[in-house]
Amino acid sequence: MNARPSGRRPALLVLLGLVGCSEPLDAIPIHFDGPIAAAVLPADAGPWEVPAGFVANSRSGTIVPLDLKMGRLLTDDATASFLRSAAITTGEARLLSDVAVVPGADGSVTVWAVDTAFAQLLRVPYVLSLDEDGFPVEPEPTASEPVFVDADGSGDAPTLSNIELRAGFTTTEDWSIEYDGTNWWAKGSRSGVQNKEPVVGVRYRSDNREVEFDLDGSATLGDRFEFSTLTGIREYTFDGALPTAVLAQGGRLYVSVASDPGRVVVYDGVTGELIGSLELGSHALGLGSQPARMSAAPDGRLFIADAALPQVWVVRFDQDLDPATVPIEVVPVAAPAIDVAWQGGYDRFDEPFDHLFVAPVAELRVDVWDLTAGAWVDPNPLTQETEGVFLGAPITGLGASVGNVSLPRETTFGAMPSVPTVAVATADGFVYMLEASSGCAVFDAAGAFGENTATDDSGNQTISLEDQGDDSDSELWYDDATGYQVVAATCGGVARSETWYVQYDSATLSWEVEGTLSGVQTARAFDGERYVSDTGAVSFTIGSGPLAATQGDRFEFRVDDGLRVFRGSDENEDNEVVAWEFPGRPVGFETLSGPTGGGWDPVDRRQFMLLPVVNTDIAARLHLDSGKAEVLWD
Repeated sequence: MNARPSGRRPALLVLLGLVGCSEPLDAIPIHFDGPIAAAVLPADAGPWEVPAGFVANSRSGTIVPLDLKMGRLLTDDATASFLRSAAITTGEARLLSDVAVVPGADGSVTVWAVDTAFAQLLRVPYVLSLDEDGFPVEPEPTASEPVFVDADGSGDAPTLSNIELRAGFTTTEDWSIEYDGTNWWAKGSRSGVQNKEPVVGVRYRSDNREVEFDLDGSATLGDRFEFSTLTGIREYTFDGALPTAVLAQGGRLYVSVASDPGRVVVYDGVTGELIGSLELGSHALGLGSQPARMSAAPDGRLFIADAALPQVWVVRFDQDLDPATVPIEVVPVAAPAIDVAWQGGYDRFDEPFDHLFVAPVAELRVDVWDLTAGAWVDPNPLTQETEGVFLGAPITGLGASVGNVSLPRETTFGAMPSVPTVAVATADGFVYMLEASSGCAVFDAAGAFGENTATDDSGNQTISLEDQGDDSDSELWYDDATGYQVVAATCGGVARSETWYVQYDSATLSWEVEGTLSGVQTARAFDGERYVSDTGAVSFTIGSGPLAATQGDRFEFRVDDGLRVFRGSDENEDNEVVAWEFPGRPVGFETLSGPTGGGWDPVDRRQFMLLPVVNTDIAARLHLDSGKAEVLWD
């Protein structure tokens, strides 16, 4: 064996690691190239004292480990905290689409990933064990001896020697170094054809530092060297069917497979041994199904989105662990589901709930199924439809918070609620939060309100009548409870950010109400009567004095939806926030701050989401309690 592993220490872009570095800058890979999925290993589950994130890149075949508490790349060597882990590489020719992580009892960490380019599931060992000092032991790459194939039997005898490998750059694959009669070409079965050409007598390094070697001697057309590099990656295939999603739960790994019929395959998440397969096609409603993203409840229930049929699969592992006999149920939904998320616990009134969140394809909302009642949650009883609140854009991902999130608005009793939430990423680059018990979007500190647009003689903001004919003294009365002339809905997401026009029609002695987004309302407003718009988005009362309203008189006011929303991070030249480009599925985690060893002081549990943003090439740490994107990795 002539391979020389160089170890993990060539780090990702870190200033301290660049000082005195002899490597050219173009040899140091970027962190993210199409980050599409993320997984989190809690601090108490892995070999590190911090929660670790793993972000899969769709365009580079790498998985980047992150220190989610400190907001930096993960340090996998406790003796050199200034060095950062290299990425976990699987080969640049792969298209990763999902990722999961499973800890072992011996301190090992196994990363699983879906590769759509080769229709494979990958088991990637990241930490093999802990050494005697408790430090992680990671796999070192090895190479087989190169074999020369004399294609034409001419007797040529070139040599390929001194193979050097680099952990974090080398992956498991077969290499072919072939002569085309003029030039040598290098190709990795998972890294693809290399742009850099091997040259006789010149030390060769592949494009992304996967391999280095020396090449000498002459060859003829078709001659080639063959060797393999090994990092412990294991590939799983499904008879040509595409794996679509992975989920780790309770030491098991669940894999959605778009076979015909669809199925979910179950493995031991540490050893990779097959446990069994859920044949959804054997169910009465399984024909044509395409299982996709999954979510799980702590009791073992598995919820599977169906990307082809308007239903969600509920697999009752809380009743039977055997995949062959586990009970399977179906929840009919509005359309095939983009994503699902389970969330449960206690609401702000200390009442228990058990809810499933579903994002129907092509809809601009998230619906909430009450698993206890077996019925849809209706966040807005004023409308005939029982469906989630409007969010303005297609949903790209759902993620449940690990614990309770502190809401920014006081209750009527002056308390600050702390409740479970669900984060919702949308295609226009925003991330919202839903209060998990009600399905309503979470407000910011101000909440939704009608913005006053003028100033009266006393300097108070007011919505004044635009008098179009004879003098009129109609006015919008102030609400005693809120102090606003216009009161917005108390369920977040019902009121939208838009302009409203309230115009008098003398023929009907009523006021027509229209929103720029909500349209003309069915309900008409009458003097002296409390008006509520069709969806309950806004309400107000018009008072009339001795001078009656005349044709065309109108009020105009702006409503702010008041939602807590993560709106992006980058600023353009006008100092305007630019939305993220296509955020992926958020993943919840928490960190602990302050004293954790007991005593009188409560443990400070801070709630976050790890968000991959595919086209902006970043990952973000969203602090749910403050509503801020605190950390950006790029």
